[in-house]
Amino acid sequence: MIKNFLTVRSLSNLLDMSEQTTYKLARQGIIPGRVKVGKSVRFNREIVMDWLQKGGVNNDSQN
Repeated sequence: MIKNFLTVRSLSNLLDMSEQTTYKLARQGIIPGRVKVGKSVRFNREIVMDWLQKGGVNNDSQN
């Protein structure tokens, strides 16, 4: 089950951006699937991959 979640580092590598930017976009709600586990942050892989397949657009986006 642990493989169903991405670390900030692995998501940052996937998106080719810094970990700081990944944290920022997740806090702003731009990157979906954020899960807090204690002090750690993980991302639901299925939600993130679905979001990417849709072009990285939030469901509530007007674009």
